[in-house]
Amino acid sequence: MDFFEAQTRAKRRTNRLVFLFALAVLGTIAASYIAAVAIVHTAGGANRHSYYEERAPLVYWDPTIFTSVALATIAIVGLASLYKWSQMRAGGSAVAELVSGRRIDPHTTDLHERRLLNVVEEMAIASGTPVPTVYVLDEEPAINAFAAGLTTSDAVVAVTRGTLEKLTRDELQGVIGHEFSHILNGDMRLNVKLAAIVFGILVIGLLGRGILEGLGRGRVRSSGDKKGGGMAVILAIGVALLLIGYVGYFFGRLIQAAVSRQREFLADASAVQFTRNPAGLSGALKKIGGYALGSTLTDKHAPEIGHFFFAQGFTSFFGGLWATHPPLGERLRAIDPRWDGQLFTPPEVVDVATESFTSAGLAGSARSLAGSPPPITREIVREGELATPDRVPFAPAAVTASIGALTEAHFRHARALLETLPAGLRNATRAADTALPLIYGLLSNGAPANRERQLALIAQHSGAAHRTATQTLLPLLADLDEAVKLPLFQLCLPALRTLDAAALARFVATLDKLVHSDAEVSPFEFALQKMLLRQLSLARASSPRAPVQFSSFQPLAADIAVVLSALARAGATEPARVSLAFAAGVGQLPLIADRLALVGAEACTLEKLDAALDRLAGAALPIKQRVLAGAAQVIGADRVVTEREADLFRAIAAAIDCPVPVLAA
Repeated sequence: MDFFEAQTRAKRRTNRLVFLFALAVLGTIAASYIAAVAIVHTAGGANRHSYYEERAPLVYWDPTIFTSVALATIAIVGLASLYKWSQMRAGGSAVAELVSGRRIDPHTTDLHERRLLNVVEEMAIASGTPVPTVYVLDEEPAINAFAAGLTTSDAVVAVTRGTLEKLTRDELQGVIGHEFSHILNGDMRLNVKLAAIVFGILVIGLLGRGILEGLGRGRVRSSGDKKGGGMAVILAIGVALLLIGYVGYFFGRLIQAAVSRQREFLADASAVQFTRNPAGLSGALKKIGGYALGSTLTDKHAPEIGHFFFAQGFTSFFGGLWATHPPLGERLRAIDPRWDGQLFTPPEVVDVATESFTSAGLAGSARSLAGSPPPITREIVREGELATPDRVPFAPAAVTASIGALTEAHFRHARALLETLPAGLRNATRAADTALPLIYGLLSNGAPANRERQLALIAQHSGAAHRTATQTLLPLLADLDEAVKLPLFQLCLPALRTLDAAALARFVATLDKLVHSDAEVSPFEFALQKMLLRQLSLARASSPRAPVQFSSFQPLAADIAVVLSALARAGATEPARVSLAFAAGVGQLPLIADRLALVGAEACTLEKLDAALDRLAGAALPIKQRVLAGAAQVIGADRVVTEREADLFRAIAAAIDCPVPVLAA
């Protein structure tokens, strides 16, 4: 299943969730109405109207009472759900901190934490997603993990202390691959909606419990001659709210379980596809089954986000009815049909110190090293024609199929890329104070005269310390392979997310000055700036995902023509080859083929491309899919991809929120 199909399925699941939620609210309204009529019937006593006496409360119909109850129920549930949504829409970090997660210091010397950071970075570079911030749940000895966020730009990956200490690197890799599947399949946003909805239904029960606790502590008082009757009414209201709320909560948990269980099989299958190592994922599941604590968390908020986790995070009093995950045995047999039923037998000590290191960090376990990734090499492109450093093989169909569909080849290639990075550059990505100079340095390599001008701009707009740090990093950046530069920028994203608004504004302004310092914007400069602004703006937006503005190709025809024309002119200069490449892209867009015409160089500048991409960001998924397919065909018309084309393709994909792996993979 590709990225676009997965996103479509996530949208269908969201629609189903809204329908089920509506049914649960209607049921809650009906129960509330019955309880309200019963209370009115009981509280009326001798003074109640004979109309009440003639009818049993369960069959009595009063539109006024029903309307009041319905409005009150909808208001309470809706406001509570909005409150929880507002808590969690701050991004994945809000979810991680809800269960006492601690952000791992990128400079950590803890070997377990260092290994986890390396695995997450490899997965992110391989899949083309922004590198997530990583959290650890220090007080949780069980084995579990989750990914959370509203988009790939604000995603976090969190694991328990037990996951860090009890799993081997292969097993950890399988768990992280499972969580990246949820990131790529659009499950995270659905998880946040589900948590908000379940909390909204539960809050009625919490109100009832609060009233009863108040009565028990003497905080709720009544006065006057009817004190006893008043207390009875308050008690009846509290009991009714408690029962109604928990009946609604029961069905809310059923919805939570039903929506999340089937996705786990898909995420397991994707993790195996990512790593091509079923033993890693199955080993983690066997350890969950073998340890007494299994995957159960102790934090009181764990049940709220139980559907986020890698495995069942809380004990269910209703057995499989509330289970957010399939039984371990079913998951293990889906991975390995020949599984003999044996689970892991503790204790086993995972000695991280025996795992191999490289200058970039942990390279992998013994199994990973046995199949170490191949070096980055240039291959034969055509018979008798060798690829040059700026031209590498390219298969359009494979590239579009790889969007959101991480494979072992991408994973191994990402590891190879990261292992080529000097330790000084890898370390510079880990904190904002060094990540900013590193990005400045990526834009400062050029003619010596221009470089001095750029260093002066850095000192003027960002400070003398950043100028000095940038100058120190320039020798390391001088010999850096072009294919590694954008992945290196991706590694900086967790550090950049920690910048406050003022520091971010200074950084963006300095970046813009550097990009335009030589009065010419290169495709790499355009790609880096576009990706950075898009991903950081999404990470900080109060509503990261804008509604679809364009559901038809027609109003976007001119923008699509600009995108295809810019790519065609980036890959060739001869008019015949430019026209041929453009025509190859148009072939992927038959619905508007007659409206697409190659535009002149002055009409598809990077500035024009930027405006076109901003409009395409509001397009429906099928439109984005066809545009990327067309763009890939433009690049692949000559069967190779240049660095200029690769940079532009990555920028186009990032601008419309589609994760693209490194093209040379």
